[in-house]
Amino acid sequence: QMSIPNEANPIGKYNIMMTAGIETTVASPQFIEGLNKMNLGIVMSKHGKDVFEATNYTKNYPDGRKEELKCTKPLEVLFWGADTKTYHKTDEKVESVEKLFGSIPEDFNFLFVGQWTSGNMAADRKNIGHLVKTFLETFVNVKNAPGLILKTSGATISVMDRYECLGKINEITQIVKSQFGADAKLPNVYLVHGELSDVEMNGLYNHEKVKVHVSFTRGEGFSGPALLQTLTGKPTIYPEWSGHLDFMNSKHAKFFGGELVTIPPEAVNDWFMKDSKWFEVDYKAAGERMKVTFYNYSKMLLYSYEELRKENAEKFSLESMDKVLHGILDKYVPQFAVETKIILPKLKAINLNALKK
Repeated sequence: QMSIPNEANPIGKYNIMMTAGIETTVASPQFIEGLNKMNLGIVMSKHGKDVFEATNYTKNYPDGRKEELKCTKPLEVLFWGADTKTYHKTDEKVESVEKLFGSIPEDFNFLFVGQWTSGNMAADRKNIGHLVKTFLETFVNVKNAPGLILKTSGATISVMDRYECLGKINEITQIVKSQFGADAKLPNVYLVHGELSDVEMNGLYNHEKVKVHVSFTRGEGFSGPALLQTLTGKPTIYPEWSGHLDFMNSKHAKFFGGELVTIPPEAVNDWFMKDSKWFEVDYKAAGERMKVTFYNYSKMLLYSYEELRKENAEKFSLESMDKVLHGILDKYVPQFAVETKIILPKLKAINLNALKK
């Protein structure tokens, strides 16, 4: 079953829960109970496995009994494999993507890809609002400044959602303008909204005007977009915490620093527990990192991320994922009894009259 653990429904002889896991430091009791209903749990990152195994509650019963609630079933890590036949480094042009970039004059752009989750700037797990704000503050009044492209949407892809995203960007722009004055020249922020095909997404990732992939995410169970972005060989800079660290080798990748902080009350829900933590980027240092990347887009930097591209294309492909999955299944899934067809001997007809004599 591929789902969130609280929806666990063990109906087979052997039941496996496959889940992206959790983005914060603590899993909900319902997630732990769900995993315990199954025979095996498979999560997408070491971060997810560590959080599930470290989460511990005391369950109180009406009769006064108490029971420790923790994950008691085995957990294995299976990464999300990239289809490297579709997602790879390429100079190939995609007509619809070329048309899109025709309206973007900047030759140097940062690209973010991910869902703009609900809530205010403090509650959005992807932390898009602070990415926009930090970008604007960093490159305000800079001559020939880079652009920031947001490939994002809310819960639905609709006209209303597009205007809501634009409204959030404009609101943040006004906040920054109030800081620097009405005459301040802010860099451009672009919204790419709507569904793109895999070919179009690969074209977007690889377009020559996209120079750097960025995210201020507060936590990831894995982050498929981040893996696909590394396959371009371009700098891909994410916070130094959670699921994507499995494939962002620190020998090659740079990170946004920061610290773990308690999630705000407005972010608490059925999945994000009160008093759990997620990662908050050091915005001042992140702005400096973006500035350094912009002004020092050197061959050395590109060489490092080219090494990461080659490593990830081999280690985190669909084919590599298959091998890991088969190993997990061979290790855990029992051999069940198999129905054997019974073959009876051929019977010969008997002459009943002859027997009577």
